[in-house]
Amino acid sequence: MQRLSAPALVAAALALPSLALAQSNVTLYGLIDLNLGYEKSGSQRYEGIGHGELNGSRLGFRGTEDLGNGNKALFVLESGFDPSTGVAEQGGRLFGRQSFVGLENGLGRVTLGRQYSPAFDALDPFDATGNADRSAGLLIRKAGAVKPAYETRFDNMIKVRSAKLAGFELEGGYWFGKESGTDSTARQEGDGHGIAMLYANGALAGSLVTQTVQRDASGGKVRTDGFALSYDFGIVKPYFAWSQDKERGSVGNGKARSWDLSAEIRLDPANTVAISYADRDESDGAASEDASGWSAYYLHALSKRTTLYAGYSQLDNEVGANYAIGNLTPAAGDKHQVMMAGMRHRF
Repeated sequence: MQRLSAPALVAAALALPSLALAQSNVTLYGLIDLNLGYEKSGSQRYEGIGHGELNGSRLGFRGTEDLGNGNKALFVLESGFDPSTGVAEQGGRLFGRQSFVGLENGLGRVTLGRQYSPAFDALDPFDATGNADRSAGLLIRKAGAVKPAYETRFDNMIKVRSAKLAGFELEGGYWFGKESGTDSTARQEGDGHGIAMLYANGALAGSLVTQTVQRDASGGKVRTDGFALSYDFGIVKPYFAWSQDKERGSVGNGKARSWDLSAEIRLDPANTVAISYADRDESDGAASEDASGWSAYYLHALSKRTTLYAGYSQLDNEVGANYAIGNLTPAAGDKHQVMMAGMRHRF
């Protein structure tokens, strides 16, 4: 038997992924977003390199396979990381941003795995700053005394999304939490479900969503309901998003309402200004935590893939609230201010 030399084995190993990529129609993609930032809250100060301001840095693989008769298989594996240190995000998961596989045809698609929630798909696109990492618009999904069901992504999710019809799409998801105790009749902590109606046709876009998460095994749960709208006038594109978080059962009976009003102003093809104002109002007795804030970002596109940006955000916590929009944790009632300038590159 003829033996392959070490260089030949290396060459063969390198060739195999190339063949697989070609046959499976796999795309390698990514994004790196880094900035220099300064934060202030009460007597606290922070300065240093931040990341993921406009978008979380990532490295991903996505692919499809044509199965014939209008059917195809698909997958996405996406890893989040901090490019300033190289450390994995999402708790150190290998593919913490997304990890799913599914089937798609003319009626829609079904996917299984770690995926974005229906609430995220319905509400996150409706902020002019893109709900940047230190934007005040993130108040709409912050947790105070009342914990929202609006979470970005869930593990163990089955997700169904219809094909678009006259601008409308319907999306539903169910995710499995963890078993609580030995009683098979006990509810599973972390179980949840959501359904969203999405609309996009010409200049007008909108969404409706309801999402519920089981917070404990004894019946405590929280539900988030929301809607959003945007209209593209060309130079200016305004957005509005609203949500309500409502607790039920053993976790309490608190309620919180949040809204986010923002606008994208296109000065020219390369220069954009994005502004937003957000407010969160809780109704949970003495423990209520209210806040409001605003953000302004300037973006300059060097190319289709590379963007320079600068931004300022300010969050005003009322007495009892200590929401944060950065690396500092404010004392109750303290204001949180952030300034940053950075660069985002897609590949």
